[in-house]
Amino acid sequence: MISWFIAAGEALLLLPIAFGVSWLARNTIRTLTHRAVRRAPRANGSWRVRLDRLGDDGQADARKRQRADAVARILGHVVTAAIFALASLVALDLLGVDLVVAISSAGFIGFAIALSGQDLIKDFLAGTRVLLEDRFAVGDDVVLQIGGSEVCGTVDLIGTASIRLRTPDGATWHAGHHMIESVANRSQLPAISDIAVPLGEWAQADEAAAAQRLAESSNDVGLTGVVFMRDIETGAAAEEPEADTVTVRVKANRPLSSPETDLVRAKLLDR
Repeated sequence: MISWFIAAGEALLLLPIAFGVSWLARNTIRTLTHRAVRRAPRANGSWRVRLDRLGDDGQADARKRQRADAVARILGHVVTAAIFALASLVALDLLGVDLVVAISSAGFIGFAIALSGQDLIKDFLAGTRVLLEDRFAVGDDVVLQIGGSEVCGTVDLIGTASIRLRTPDGATWHAGHHMIESVANRSQLPAISDIAVPLGEWAQADEAAAAQRLAESSNDVGLTGVVFMRDIETGAAAEEPEADTVTVRVKANRPLSSPETDLVRAKLLDR
């Protein structure tokens, strides 16, 4: 009898230990995630800003931190659940409960929970993808396609399992992440790149034909994953009188690297 009380005391002691370990794990995840965001360059990596926002005014870094906080919170929930599940198994073992029987019973219970919680799991996974892929963020003006119907509004909250919108008529609208079929983000802008090209060659080029060549070069070798817009803008020549280059502004779905810029310059001049 005394040994059982000792075992029960040890099992109860696991509760504060589990709380402490989960707190430490959540803080570690948050710290590592923030560090990864700080080190992530703007144009590369999982935390890059995929597209600029209308009226962003330099808030790209703040948006990355918001996404990092949300992902860290989601991962923290998963780790906390795993820690408490492990602590429960250890406590049962201390109390003399057969773990094979306990795990088998937990398996049936888990199966029942999984059947009833499929939508929650789908929402969780879809919400994580939304944050990592930067499909939309708090404050974005979006049009969501759900069940063949369109819902317009401003993103007010991106939760673990759902999104909350403020519609133009002032209503609050909620939906699970996995229910969203497509998103039209009115706040995201294409990435703009300024390409310097020789002034003499550009004067002889057909701008409409150059724009067509550029649009057709989307996803070519060396430009994989880049989608170009058909409209290009020709800027003024450099301020120096003897300048021999002109700036051609192109728009794409992401910023261009130096090798990609060289390929675009060649496409514009039909080299």
